[in-house]
Amino acid sequence: MRKIKKVSMLFVLLFQLTINAQENFEGILKFKIEFQDKTGEMTDEQSKQFVGNKQTYYIKGKKYKSELNGMLKMTTYHEGKDTVFTKMEGMSSLMYSLTSIAEEEVISYEFRQTDKIILGYECKLLEVKTNKGFHQYYFNKDLKVDPETYKEHKSGLWDFFTEKTGGALSILSITDIEDVKSSIELISVNRKKLDDSIFKRPNLLIVKMPED
Repeated sequence: MRKIKKVSMLFVLLFQLTINAQENFEGILKFKIEFQDKTGEMTDEQSKQFVGNKQTYYIKGKKYKSELNGMLKMTTYHEGKDTVFTKMEGMSSLMYSLTSIAEEEVISYEFRQTDKIILGYECKLLEVKTNKGFHQYYFNKDLKVDPETYKEHKSGLWDFFTEKTGGALSILSITDIEDVKSSIELISVNRKKLDDSIFKRPNLLIVKMPED
């Protein structure tokens, strides 16, 4: 269960985008993902099989939903408050964790120039060192949310990233922390109005996400 929590929180973190830079993004984003279990408990092939290699994000204001295409069918719901709910294949319950609790402490950060271009977006780079490892956050300020939206979303460092980048969401995130190394890269942007029902969690028993 400890590994499940790490994977769930990782992909909350890795999501941290519009045609018009003055508009905040609402719609569907798709990413290709790579996930490596540094403990050796899962091989790279097993990680791809169970976690998946594609992620779909639905986002509207403070609400979002994430779907992974692996065998676990991991789906994460954030209904705009202070809680994330995670559902997996074969489970009759939802696991919850609080977004107001930070899993990492930022030690230092630095903005760097980069020549990386993804889907036509020229990226800037924010590198962050934490007490658990490091993150590389590639972004373009044309792809953004209101920076106030996630100022209390400490889980996944969303509050930090959106504050430092003016609300920019990641186009590419590379993470190397403790037991996990991963990357998530944007491959599709579909800007559209979303119905609130998309973000409604299933009516299931709710249990706390295990710590270990």
